[in-house]
Amino acid sequence: MNLNRRNFLFGSAAAAAMIANAADKKGLRPLKAGETRTVGLIGWGIQMRSALVSQFLAQKKAVRIVAVCDVNKLRREDGAKKVNAAYAKAGLPATCKAVADFRDIINDPAIDMVCIATPDHWHAYMAVEAMKHGKDVYCEKPLTFNVDESRKVIAAQAKYGRVFQTGSMQRAWPEFRTAVMIVRNGFIGEVTDVEANYGRGGQKLGGPSHPIRFFDDPKNAAKENAPAPYIDWDMWLGPAKWRPYSDQLAPRGTRESYPMFWRFDDDFGTGYNGDWGAHHLDIAQWGLDMDKSGPYKIIRSDEPYSTDLFHGGRRQFGMRMLFKNKLGHDVELYHGPFGTWGTVFYGTEGIVAVNRGKIAVWKGKGVRPTPEIRKQIADMKFTGMEVVAASVGKDYGTDAVSKKDNRLDAAIKKLTEYFKLDTAPVQVYKTTSRSQVENFLQHIEDRQPTASPAETGGRSAILCQLCNMSYVYDTGFDWDPVANDFANGTGKGISLKRDFCRNGWEVVV
Repeated sequence: MNLNRRNFLFGSAAAAAMIANAADKKGLRPLKAGETRTVGLIGWGIQMRSALVSQFLAQKKAVRIVAVCDVNKLRREDGAKKVNAAYAKAGLPATCKAVADFRDIINDPAIDMVCIATPDHWHAYMAVEAMKHGKDVYCEKPLTFNVDESRKVIAAQAKYGRVFQTGSMQRAWPEFRTAVMIVRNGFIGEVTDVEANYGRGGQKLGGPSHPIRFFDDPKNAAKENAPAPYIDWDMWLGPAKWRPYSDQLAPRGTRESYPMFWRFDDDFGTGYNGDWGAHHLDIAQWGLDMDKSGPYKIIRSDEPYSTDLFHGGRRQFGMRMLFKNKLGHDVELYHGPFGTWGTVFYGTEGIVAVNRGKIAVWKGKGVRPTPEIRKQIADMKFTGMEVVAASVGKDYGTDAVSKKDNRLDAAIKKLTEYFKLDTAPVQVYKTTSRSQVENFLQHIEDRQPTASPAETGGRSAILCQLCNMSYVYDTGFDWDPVANDFANGTGKGISLKRDFCRNGWEVVV
């Protein structure tokens, strides 16, 4: 498939045509009487074992986990053992196997779908190959490592017609859908500004990835690169450049915290841009109705350069993007640090702020964000507009699972009634589940689009990557959101793909 800028179109009409004409589409595997659809899990890290596997186990009537794959022998065996124990406890056959090579899952015709939760640099290759082999795909966010991979994953879903879900779980949560409904229906007027907040303040650790490094402390080098014979290090690296083993990248043990070392390495991740940006930039994209488009200009940050040697002198916050709304007016998106709100929409007639377990809406004459306004909104001391409804406080955990009362539910109910959202002209995707996995499984049978199909996840990933490129190269540039390529002769010296992929791990649609 030719992916050059002239003929690669991502509009909905083009995507629909590609799906309709896909010659390589495969239908669902016929099931025997009493048989359940099957899934192979690829990557037994903390996201899989703490968040995803339980969601698949909870859907015993819809799917059965038959394989756990990891390059770490101890991890994959632990995964298969725990899955089998869970099924045995439920009185079901314990038939889950430990698999060393993900290709054994992709090539198995008895496996209907895959769930990918590896480090980011593997996502695109595995997802595309799975679709080529007739499998439906659930892939964790950020969907891809670079722009070229995003274009190819989008093209692959269109070509092979598979059901695809990106693990952008906030799209399944009512506070985010409520915020987006209010914005998309124009209840805060015309949106002029958006904030996506992630990264720690005080120049400590912001959005961008870091230059390649091997150890947190060189004094630990001998210990951290000691041989780990039960880890296939070459396979862990995959398409990335070869480097000596480091258990900061591929931990030899089981960690109970999310891995940040590889996320902030230029070869494997895009820093907080791809970690939390994939959540809050995704909601910004959804609210701006940009799931099939994107920004046209990236503006370099004017924040101070970081003095942390690990940051490579890169600025950590402050880059901006410009989008064109349907009226042809500019909407500016600003990247700031973590705070009360993950995504904030500023309109000519109000403000909508949202985060996990939190939402607030103000109505009144619009204001443009300034540092002072941002602080007032974060502190809930903003008096420039009337508060329609708000739910924010320490009674909500980061993932809204430690809720102690019904304040959030009450705020959402009030906003729904106040703005008559149930009958509003613009209705955005509504799921009956707070689980992206359940939403994915619901559409395996009806073959309808999920909450976050490949184009949605791919374009969210591109936003993350554009942010990262701006920080890494300390520059701004023009962007073509149709071709997903640089525009007007800008972007010279910046590649949208890897210079080369080791061992033939090139993504081919």
